[in-house]
Amino acid sequence: MGEWIDRGFAYKSSPKGTGKRPGLIVLMEAYGVNNHFRSLTERFASWGMTVLTPDLYHRLPQDRRVVEYGDRETVMNNLSRIKDSEVKDDVGKALGLLKADPSVDVSRLAVVGFCMGGRLAFLSSEWYGPDFRCAVSFYGGGIGAPKGMFPGQTEGPLSGVPAIQARLLLFYGAKDGFIPAEERAAVSKSLESAGKSFKMVTYPHADHGFFCEDRPSYHRESAEAAEKELKAFFSGCLLEGV
Repeated sequence: MGEWIDRGFAYKSSPKGTGKRPGLIVLMEAYGVNNHFRSLTERFASWGMTVLTPDLYHRLPQDRRVVEYGDRETVMNNLSRIKDSEVKDDVGKALGLLKADPSVDVSRLAVVGFCMGGRLAFLSSEWYGPDFRCAVSFYGGGIGAPKGMFPGQTEGPLSGVPAIQARLLLFYGAKDGFIPAEERAAVSKSLESAGKSFKMVTYPHADHGFFCEDRPSYHRESAEAAEKELKAFFSGCLLEGV
């Protein structure tokens, strides 16, 4: 089971057993650290990692930190208040919490993000290049766009690609109207040109949010394939010897 730590800053779950284990930061969708993300935190911990999911809405009023799927008005309002600079601080704080945990092997840290968090996971691999051994983005919108959709999105993710040291895994859905094929191609071209280690997987029948079983866009076949791919990726870059 997981628990909220640091006065509600992050939801944390740790695997059973003793000894050093990898650490993972999970970056949420625009709907907040809801039941899905708390469950996801615990699921990843069961794979053998200490997992932290920071609440990137912790600066907002309590009643706006978790948003119902389909409540587009509140989500858009929240997104307009999220700042890349503040998220950078939050990821740095989450890293500090993992590094302060004596059970965490600080040489084996990773970040994974979904939707809004997918873009932020990509940026985190730039902001904290030496810290992350691997980084994963699920349908991170705006990574390949020339500028952000919201006022606080001041970072251009592709401009920071040279700073990435992590191995990258990027998941997309071919039916995702938020992330056109041209944007995916721009991301791939930028990473290839910089000589980065990455894998991009695009599922032909998947839409945006296909990994979340609580969203109407959930696509079981693609989600199960992505989970298998993700486990293999983490096994290769984090879980050796665990």
